[in-house]
Amino acid sequence: MSIEELEHTADLRFRVRAPSLADLFAEAARALMQTLYADLRGPATEIRPIDLESGDRESLLYNFLSEVLYLSEAENLVFTEAELKVTPSPPSVVGRLVGRPFDRALHAGGTEVKGISYSDLAIVEANGEFCLEVLFDV
Repeated sequence: MSIEELEHTADLRFRVRAPSLADLFAEAARALMQTLYADLRGPATEIRPIDLESGDRESLLYNFLSEVLYLSEAENLVFTEAELKVTPSPPSVVGRLVGRPFDRALHAGGTEVKGISYSDLAIVEANGEFCLEVLFDV
């Protein structure tokens, strides 16, 4: 699994690779958290359920990341782990986000993300691996 930051003129673009769709979604959530917060360390004390369906994998990923962003901001939480099951047909993601309350001394210093972009969002499967490129509006 890997997260790679790619060049972009105005926003933050990442390439994420993982061996399964569930791992790909979890890694994409980790890329989002690493963007928002300077440090993801600390004991996990909070759990939030995730249960989403969508028309295709890309819109499911978009909805999932948007929900992660919303929960993080609205509930002042830093998610350090995503335990997920992703079903391809119909496209759905079920599981939980695990994390802790935001601590200014530990987590401050990241980059504000205004939203997830649909621009060029695509999930590709090749050579036994899933890959996506995602753009975060900053």
